[in-house]
Amino acid sequence: MTEHVLSEQVEEPASLGAGRSLWQDAWLRLRSNRAAVASALVLLLLALAGFIGPWLVPHSYDQIYPQYVRVPASLEAYPKQDRIVPDFQSALERARITIGDVELSGSVVRAPVSDDEPLDPRITRYVDRSDLFDNARLQDADGNPLAEGASSGFMVADVQRLRFLFGTDANGRDLLARILIGIRISLAIGLLASFMALALGVTYGAIAGYFGGRIDNVMMRVVDVLYSLPFIFFVILLVVFFGRSFVLIFIAIGFTEWLDMARIVRGQTLTIKRQEYVQAAEAMGVSSAGILKRHVIPNTLGPVVVFVTLLVPKAILLESLLSFLGLGVQEPLTSLGLLIAEGASNMRGAAWLLLYPAVTLTVILFALNFLGDGLRDALDPKDR
Repeated sequence: MTEHVLSEQVEEPASLGAGRSLWQDAWLRLRSNRAAVASALVLLLLALAGFIGPWLVPHSYDQIYPQYVRVPASLEAYPKQDRIVPDFQSALERARITIGDVELSGSVVRAPVSDDEPLDPRITRYVDRSDLFDNARLQDADGNPLAEGASSGFMVADVQRLRFLFGTDANGRDLLARILIGIRISLAIGLLASFMALALGVTYGAIAGYFGGRIDNVMMRVVDVLYSLPFIFFVILLVVFFGRSFVLIFIAIGFTEWLDMARIVRGQTLTIKRQEYVQAAEAMGVSSAGILKRHVIPNTLGPVVVFVTLLVPKAILLESLLSFLGLGVQEPLTSLGLLIAEGASNMRGAAWLLLYPAVTLTVILFALNFLGDGLRDALDPKDR
């Protein structure tokens, strides 16, 4: 009887569920935060749109349509029905020939043409050069190719239907394609700059906090000196010496934003190195590099992950500021900041040039901030 009771007592703990680690508990808490999950999904969709979208839209981000400069957003294809006949007549008038009544049948436009001399087949170029028409040709009344030396016939062309869901910019480029490439550039710069700040800041702060003493004092004074350097002045110096480039932007942002990361990690390291498991590892003869790698840095990742989610929107805003000032990416590449700068200069006559990029950037920043708040709540040990 006694052995039976003891066996039940021994087997009882095994029936209990296994304990969750801090990261497992944080994941469960994060999934229960609807705002954070929705923000993560929005960021995922925007990232996919930025990296895949430019290949799916019908227009390239650098393709110029001179006939469609600053046209408003529309679900209807361009050219509009009431503009096809006048634009076709305008294109033919450059050939200096006699033009009859223009007829529009579906997506084919047709007009009788004549001249005192034989019609030159090269006059079809006046129509083909337009973004509105394609496959211009000279035909007779039966629809056959016009015979050589004929002085009258019909000019026939296919109407080139183009859709600009977000309109076009001041140069006649599709705004949707440019917003998609702008999302790609802005997110790439934000993530790369944050990764650079993460690598530098975590390593620097962990070393300074763990060794302490004079090493800590010297390393932190270096950080204080770098804090005193103006960011814009630093970027201008880099641009003067190396020129504007995509790589230069995230290097400049990452090289200045790692300072905050270093201070955060240093503060966490000063607390962690006094813990019993760190002292036990030191007593067992584990090297300083091993302690930093296995015990110190992994236990600082909670605040670091939260800070990175806040650093990405900060890097995007800094890139937007640089692009707004003309120090960012170069044409024909673009970013959300550069699109907003262009939209601000055209907002009176073409408000959509400012509206769509600004809304896109706002959604990205709000999503990153909501995700950062969710990670902060999930990784806070006081709320467990």
